[in-house]
Amino acid sequence: MVKLRFWGVAALIGLLIAMGIWLVTKDTKSEEFVYKDNGNLYWIELTSRKGEVKGTFHQQKLIDEVGKEPFIDDKEYTFTGETTEKGFEFRVSDDTENMKFDAWYSEENLFVQEQSESEATLFLSATEEKLDEYEKELQQELQIAIDQSEEKFNNFIRTFFSELRSIYGFLYSTENGNYQLFVKIDEALLEGELSGSLLKVEDTGDENNPLEEATYELNGITDGHILKFYTTVDGQKTKIEGNFHKDASSFDLSFWKTNQKLTFHAVTEEEYKKSYEEFKTKVENRKSDKQN
Repeated sequence: MVKLRFWGVAALIGLLIAMGIWLVTKDTKSEEFVYKDNGNLYWIELTSRKGEVKGTFHQQKLIDEVGKEPFIDDKEYTFTGETTEKGFEFRVSDDTENMKFDAWYSEENLFVQEQSESEATLFLSATEEKLDEYEKELQQELQIAIDQSEEKFNNFIRTFFSELRSIYGFLYSTENGNYQLFVKIDEALLEGELSGSLLKVEDTGDENNPLEEATYELNGITDGHILKFYTTVDGQKTKIEGNFHKDASSFDLSFWKTNQKLTFHAVTEEEYKKSYEEFKTKVENRKSDKQN
């Protein structure tokens, strides 16, 4: 009798637990939605219950930058939200900001729109098998990118150095600045070696000698991204460094007179001469104004 009573109580407890689980889950809806384009895979694991939503937003991006080994950047964000008249709203937080999204159903699929954007993205309803298929496709794209990375880099280098050799020079000049800098690259080898000069034209503020020019020989290297030059300033070996922007037409470069990098832009010979004369005239006019 004791054993029968024990098993009867155990069965009752089991039934109550099962009923509790059923009550909790009967109004709970779990879904997965996916969006994929070339090199990008996003999917949402979504759970909704009694007007509240929560889940995980997964992001996988193929990062393929020239000169670097391609890889997949894998991130995920948890989110919470609630239902609205249109569908539901949820919030995603990362290390820097909180983003709000609106979402609404389109048959079995899901439109998702960041509130700061004007267009929505359609996420398709997906199974685990479909997600696995998409992830395998992304891995295949990664392998193709790895296989092509060396050829892509060589093409980039050839194009970059061809453009660099065709540029007359690079100018840094500000309207209210007291100096103008001009970098001229005389030799640029495919191996990355550079040589040239930097011309500094400075407004000294001295009425007797208002304009001072100094030329510094440059030797350095570049891979189409980073840029390093070595020169001699006041008898001391000095390194200035920076980086090219998207192509050979502009770069940022440190300068020993400032605590920040300066932006140089490609100019033609005519553009440089015009800028030089304007700077010179500005300095001379300033001297004339002080004398008057």
